[in-house]
Amino acid sequence: MKTTLPLWMQTIILLFGLTAVVPVKTWAQAEPSERLTRLLKPGTSTVYSFNYPTVNTAGERIVLSAALIAWTPNDRQESDSIETLHIYSHATIGGDEERPTTQGFSKEQMMLQTLPRRTYGELFDDTNAEYVGRCIIIAPDYEGFGVTKDLPHPYLSQRLTAQQVLDAVNYGLDLYRKEVAEKTDENPLLPIKSDWRTFGLGYSQGGAVTLAVQRLIEEQGLAGQLHFYGSICGDGPYDLIETMRYYFDDDGTSYGAKTDHRQGICTYPVVVPLIIKGMCATHPAMASYRINDYLSQQLLDTDVLSWIDSKEYTTSEMSKMWYDQLQSGLDVQDRHYTPEQMAEMFSTPKKDKVWGHLDKMFTPEIFDYLNNADNLSVVPSEAANAPQALHRALADNSVATGWEPQHRIQFFHSRGDMVVPYGNYLAFRDAHPSGENSMYRIDDTFTDSDHMDAATVFFLELCVTGSFVPHYQWISEAVIPTGIDTKCMTAAQRLMNGGWYTLDGRKLSTRPTTKGLYIHGGRKVVIP
Repeated sequence: MKTTLPLWMQTIILLFGLTAVVPVKTWAQAEPSERLTRLLKPGTSTVYSFNYPTVNTAGERIVLSAALIAWTPNDRQESDSIETLHIYSHATIGGDEERPTTQGFSKEQMMLQTLPRRTYGELFDDTNAEYVGRCIIIAPDYEGFGVTKDLPHPYLSQRLTAQQVLDAVNYGLDLYRKEVAEKTDENPLLPIKSDWRTFGLGYSQGGAVTLAVQRLIEEQGLAGQLHFYGSICGDGPYDLIETMRYYFDDDGTSYGAKTDHRQGICTYPVVVPLIIKGMCATHPAMASYRINDYLSQQLLDTDVLSWIDSKEYTTSEMSKMWYDQLQSGLDVQDRHYTPEQMAEMFSTPKKDKVWGHLDKMFTPEIFDYLNNADNLSVVPSEAANAPQALHRALADNSVATGWEPQHRIQFFHSRGDMVVPYGNYLAFRDAHPSGENSMYRIDDTFTDSDHMDAATVFFLELCVTGSFVPHYQWISEAVIPTGIDTKCMTAAQRLMNGGWYTLDGRKLSTRPTTKGLYIHGGRKVVIP
């Protein structure tokens, strides 16, 4: 199926002339890479892919894929070096060809290719180029895409995805350094400067993953060895309960912005099955329940779960297929839904786009639970039923609460975002009231548009205008706290430490007996 590129992506194509399309590569039975694989060289950046070992939600070994994009100037000077590492976590995708390692038109990869290219006198002077342009970027595909496209994607399973992203960073850095050490005339890779800086970066799902990666870096005491400075997070779902409350409660007047949103509507309805699938696949509280305990039979009959599993369709294409069902009705086995019945589940703000009515997308039990604000005010201590299990899963995958950031965060969030509402930032702010404008800050004036249009502004400002440089400077100016020195050990110190730790940094009294993933001797250890 032919994919229509978003407006912001078309803009980048016109600006930078990225017009070559190369057939997409697929893998089977992947093994960890011993070298970087070159994919593309658009101008002064080179795109590589690599496969790396990590773990899945069961603590089992799995190999995932990632992209590494490096600044490789054509007029390389002897003094040139890599100043910055960007850890990039991508936004929600549906089709596998949208992943960072694609050799075709991935919006993430196309955007990232521009960062190493915008250097030296184009937008940044020699002082500011280090924050953005002289860089390498590591951008994982996530589980369920790339070499694992046949597996489910654990959507918004924040801690799992953060660990997998962090494993990609460490493995990718090792491969990069290995190839730099094997310097040849044909090798364009530059050495990494001894005092390089690392930043996290992401929008939407990637914004939340970026925040989760920062949390994990700080919990595992890796800020020192990664030279980590902080993060830039755009319109991310940091608090899934707050997001659900907005869908059910907002009448178009929240956060001082007038929108078209109405109570009980999800303007990006594919996120509903994506969230439920992700929680069912990864959260222990939901293991006893099936997906049809949460999603209505009518929604399941649209075949949306097969669309998601196929990785053949973008989310826009899924919306178009729902639109077609709305126009013609739907027949599944002995069940028939007229266009009028489909209109009870989907409305059409414009052609080829649908909004979802939550009372028809969820089962009555789940809708009634989520529609009651009192139910969502306190997280249940036990999951006695399907709604409570979902509540716990949503709460546990929040990255707004439960930790105190130790490195600066620059948030961007549109007050007019109807998909990932502004309340996600407010949830973070309310959990960290003393840190605003010192440890973190918000730019909520960059646009008042909805989620996709806000993404256009976010990416164009990042890639084209150079307006993100002051934000990188602000992050870099912070004094790294000294209160975590006991956790920020060198690699040698950690190897001499014989203790056992959970992934969130808690030291255990003895070797654990419960199945899972732990830190021991500075390494991740799986207890089977």
